[in-house]
Amino acid sequence: MDAIELVKKDHRKVEELFSRYQGGSGLTGLVNRVTGNVAPREKKTALEGICRELDVHAQIEEEILYPAIRKTGDAELNRQVDEALSEHGRVKQLVHALRDRTGDIGDDVDKMVSELKECVEHHVREEENEMLPRVQELVPDSERNDLGRRMQARKRTLGGATRKAASRRATPMRVRAKKRARPVARKTVTRKTGAAHKMKKRARGRRGR
Repeated sequence: MDAIELVKKDHRKVEELFSRYQGGSGLTGLVNRVTGNVAPREKKTALEGICRELDVHAQIEEEILYPAIRKTGDAELNRQVDEALSEHGRVKQLVHALRDRTGDIGDDVDKMVSELKECVEHHVREEENEMLPRVQELVPDSERNDLGRRMQARKRTLGGATRKAASRRATPMRVRAKKRARPVARKTVTRKTGAAHKMKKRARGRRGR
């Protein structure tokens, strides 16, 4: 996949997740937004997806795409990359704050999501209307295809790491539950073993008499 196509595909995915957070698209989505009829569970799932996708997207751009763009030596592209990195910084701040609030969806979270959506939309417009058309002019097709392959491979790796991190965040609660259960099991076994030992001693005593 061409690097430009990959970036645009990621943009559409994030836009879809924002739409899901707000109740969906079309007339149904409009009604859901007006009536506030969006289940907290749906918002939570959409918000987790938004945070995950933005994290991975920003990282593959910063690690692979932007350095390749700088290599063109084009002054205008360099300026655009600097601005994009600044925008990434604000997006990351909001994502970090929202990630800790996925289990507490309220009006304040809705406002933060709206701010994040505005930041992302602004970033997307500038990339798709200014940066990417210029990249298409200055970077050969073969190089863009190579960048796309590298970005796709890195995205798969980062996606796997993100899922593992989410699993680790859920693990401590399970571990604590197991630790709380273990002492009860050991005490039960100890009582049973002690009772059996006393019975054996009594039996040997009766035989001795």
